[in-house]
Order: sequence, then C-alpha cells, then structure tokens
Amino acid sequence: MTTHNERMMATLRGNQADRLTFAPRLELWYLANATAGTLPPQHAGRAMNEIARAEGWPVYWRFADDQLSPEVQPKYLHRGIGLYGSRDTLYDFILPADVEVRTRRAGGFLDVEYHTPLGMVSTRCQYDIAAQKRGITDPALVRHLIRSPDDYGPAGYLFEHLRLVPNYSRFVRWAEDEIRDDGVAVGRGFSAASAVHEIQRDLIDPTGFFLHYREHEQKLRRLAAQMEPLFEQMLDIVCGSPAEIVAWGANFDEMLTWPPYFAREIQPWLGRVSARLGAAGKLLLCHTDGENEGLMDLIRDSGAHIAESICPAPMTRVPLAEYYRRWSPTLSLWGGIPAIIALPETSESDFEAYMDDVFRAVAPGRRMLLGMADNVPPDAIFSRLQRIFDRVQREGALPLKVYDLAPVAPAPRKDEATAALPDDIYSELREDVLEGRNEVIKGHVTALLDQGVAAAGILDHALISAMTEIGRRMASGDAFIADVLLAARAMAAAVPVLETQLAATCHKQDGRIVIGTVNGDFHDIGKNLVATVLRGVGFEVVDLGVNVSQETFCDAVLAHKPNVLCLSALLTTTMMEMPQVLKALEERQIRRACKVMVGGAPVTRGFAEQIGADAYAPNAVEAANTIRRFIAASSPAAA
Repeated sequence: MTTHNERMMATLRGNQADRLTFAPRLELWYLANATAGTLPPQHAGRAMNEIARAEGWPVYWRFADDQLSPEVQPKYLHRGIGLYGSRDTLYDFILPADVEVRTRRAGGFLDVEYHTPLGMVSTRCQYDIAAQKRGITDPALVRHLIRSPDDYGPAGYLFEHLRLVPNYSRFVRWAEDEIRDDGVAVGRGFSAASAVHEIQRDLIDPTGFFLHYREHEQKLRRLAAQMEPLFEQMLDIVCGSPAEIVAWGANFDEMLTWPPYFAREIQPWLGRVSARLGAAGKLLLCHTDGENEGLMDLIRDSGAHIAESICPAPMTRVPLAEYYRRWSPTLSLWGGIPAIIALPETSESDFEAYMDDVFRAVAPGRRMLLGMADNVPPDAIFSRLQRIFDRVQREGALPLKVYDLAPVAPAPRKDEATAALPDDIYSELREDVLEGRNEVIKGHVTALLDQGVAAAGILDHALISAMTEIGRRMASGDAFIADVLLAARAMAAAVPVLETQLAATCHKQDGRIVIGTVNGDFHDIGKNLVATVLRGVGFEVVDLGVNVSQETFCDAVLAHKPNVLCLSALLTTTMMEMPQVLKALEERQIRRACKVMVGGAPVTRGFAEQIGADAYAPNAVEAANTIRRFIAASSPAAA
C-alpha cells in the first residue's frame, strides 16, 4: 500500500503519483481551537498530528508549539535575528563570546539586548494568550534590530562573528517520531532567501527598509556582506543534512519583494541554493503564499523545485489554473485552495463550485499537491476539510481529465493612457514628489507661496497630481512600493507648509477616516501610506495602529463616527480577520454606521466582495479617490 510519504514525494519530485493528495496545514486552526477548548468533539484532547491521522490526512510539516511554555520559549529567543531552535532546524548557532546577551520578559513582551564591542542593539517580540487564541505560532517582532544608521555597526559585528554548526539529531527525532511515513519532513534553512532579504524580513521594520535601501545602501550592503558567510555555512549544513526537502526563502510578494528587487536580491541566491541542493539529491522548497502576479516568471525561473502554500484567487489575483499552467512544467505546486473557501462567509454553493473548478484547473494533476493556503483558519468549517479530502479520494485518480479550456489569465493590470504632466509652475514640485525629495520640497513649496500661488492650487495641481501619477504607474507595473512610500513621505513633508493657508481658505475635505491594521498583523507600511495620502488631501484620519482588535475597531466607529473605516492586512493569514471585523460590526449593530474599505498586499476586489466590504483599494491614491466618491454620494447636494 502506498504511504502518504511515498505519494507526496513522487508528486514533489515531479513524478506521476497514482492520485492527488490533500494535505491541509492545521497549526493555526489547531492552536486557536485547542487553546479555546473548541476542537471538534471527536478530536477533543488529541494532538494536531493525531487529528490528521484520525481523518486519514497526511501530516503537514509544520507544528503548533505552545509559545507560553517555558520549555518552548528558549527555542524562539533569537527570533528577532532570524535564528531558531525549533525541531525542523538543521543547525545550532553559537553567539560571539564577546557579545553579552541580556533578556527580559514582561507582559507578553520579550526584550533581547546584544551588547557588542561596537555598541548595543536590541529586539522586542510579543506573544501572549491573545495571540495563542488566534492561532499565532511565531512571536511577533515589534521592535527591530536596526532602527537607525548607528545600529549597522553593532549588528554587523554580531552577524560577522556568529557561527552555525550542524545539528541533525533534533530533525531526525522529529521526522521519525512525529512525521513518520504520514507526511514529509522539511528541514529549515533560512526563511530569507539572501542576506539582503533577511535584513528586510527581520532586521528593519517594513517601512524603514525601503528608506534604508534607498538612503543607506552602502551601510546596508556592508551588513549583507558581513552576513553572507552565515548563508554559506547554512548552505553547507543543509546540503549535508538528512532532509530530502529544504525550506529556504519565504513570503515573496510583488509589493514587498517587487520584481526588480526580487531579480537583484533574491533570485541569484535561490539559483545558487537550488544548484547545490539539486547536486545533493535534495529539493528546494519556497513558501510562496503572497501576491505573485508580478513575480510569476521570476519565481518559476528561480531554480526552486517546490512552490509551497500557493494562494490563488479570490484571495490573490492569480487563478489556480494560471498557477498550474505557468509553473507545473518545472515547479511542483503545494496549496491551491484559498483559506476563505473553508469559512462560513463562503456559501455552500460557492464552496462546491470552487472545488469543481480545482479538478479542472490542475488537470492532468502531475506535480500538484493540494493544501489550504496559507493555513486552515481558526473559524474554518471542519466538515469542509473532510469533504475536500473525500472528493480528492473519489475524484483524484491521476491523470485527471484535461478539459479543452482556454487558459485562465489574471485580470490585466490597469494601464490608463495618461497625458504627460504639464510643464508649468508646479512641475518642480511634482518631480519632488515623484522622486521622493522630502528634504528640498518644503523650500520649493515656500517659494511658490511667496510668489502668490494659492495653497489649494499647490495641493491639487502638484502634490495630488503627482501622487495620482505614482498610483497610475504602480497600477501599470512601472512603479513599486518603494517609489510610493518615498513619494508619500515627500508629500507628507510638504503638506504642513500649506496648512495655515488651506485652513484660512477652508480647503479641507469634509470627512473622517478611521484606519488600522487588523488583529495579529504588525505590518504598517500600507496603512501608513494610505493615512499619509488621506491626510495630505485634507481628510481627518484616526490611525488606530497595528494589531487592532475587533472590539477596538467597533469602539472607534462608535467614538469617532467616521465616514469610512479602513482595514489593512499584509498577510494571507491575517486578512482572514477582516470578515471577523465585519461580523463584529454587525453584532454590535453598527455595520451601516460607515462604509468599510479593505486593502493590503494579499487583498483583492473579489475577496472584498466575498466578505461583504463596501470597497477595495489597491493603493493609497485609489483609496483617497474612492473615499471622495463615498462622501460626495452621501452629501446633501448628492441627495
């Protein structure tokens, strides 16, 4: 009888298996429900892998550690510098002898200080029972190692003198005792693909990285060079390990790892890792759960052997059929069933229709291992997982019937024909915004005001005009998040110079916006961009920050009475919190008190419609335009 391991390895190595496999990733669902005492009655008291075995499912290669346990916490002590001691790791790390490490835990926070001969750098992570109830399995990094240019020196010393050494016994015990023949044990390399990517992922906050990448490139590249020997050590370790599959590189996304950046900073190292692993008879697995529309060819050509946790439409823009058509000739795919399909917000008819489409989308089925992307959500309808497995058992014999269907391509990017920006008195200011020149723009605004140019004209014809152009370029793929961030920063520097005159002429939008990043998500880059642009065009903005609970959003709607509530998420896992916020608004009978707009890297228009949001905005400029339309439609004049 063929084991799960044999079938999965055949699929992942590109061979023809006898049938499709459905391997759901359970740790988010399991940890949340085990903590709350809401596991299905038939599985009460069972460990996560035992639930999978009881259902006949393969065991996924992840695990749900109790981060509140004193036995587990030391394994994640250095999470802030991207190093772990979890059971899937193939290495131990040795800190420099002349670096003193001081730690302090209090109120769910862990502070770690690294006192080096060149100075001190520190990180702060957060994890508490509230995070565990949401199923979060990794402490959130809320204060990063590098917060100013002065931190590069001690950070570089720390990494330059770190050493990695092999430790295969921990991985072997996990593979033999917990995974067995019921799944595949994947060894962990670095979650970052390269040293620069590690700096972006863990060492600098998301917003700050784009500024450092542009303005402190020399220091950043010096640090990357000091870190590269660690990547060489890791590569030697994983190539010599007993792991058949190695996870290296995660969370690619066309916004955060925009295409030119991916090609320059990520793709070369993936090719290098792939070549070494391939020569050792091993497979390179990349965790590709983000919005990949602009990265499809780059990831395909990166050398990766397995694209794990692919998350298709409606949670991202790329349909499953397009993923399979473009990647399956050279890549094995793992995932393909978006988490929203398992939630109550998806009707029974839509659930069945999606599953019908799955079998057509991945025909003939070679190189396809089905799973839920990115994770089975805490509020999933458990019987739907059982029904997916049952359908795969009944209908998944390979090869699947190939239907004569036209390729399903993602929606084309918006490429509006726009006239060249005029060469007028506002040209220099527009260029300041487009080029992100935040230091000189204030002087140029002052010069125009001194010439008698109205503040309203400067705002509309220079600042907003430039931001609209940036939004158009981003929509057409000609600009990326770094460009938008720098432009927004320049605009934010210019607006205060105009405020006095704008107030005197009453040039202010009549509208209040409440904005925040949803619970469990500590990313603020998209939210900050939207808030900056909204303030720049004159709206009153109440920024609730990150990791905002459902209750806090509801309280803010009652307290501030906004025209629009904006919800942001950067992860495919945390975007599932958005329908919960809408549900909480309904339960408190304030859903119709304001419009609700959603956005963020993984969010799509289809997802927004599916969860019942009033609007979706792909970027900050479109958010401002949509809010203007909402407020105009609700004004007395419109009535």
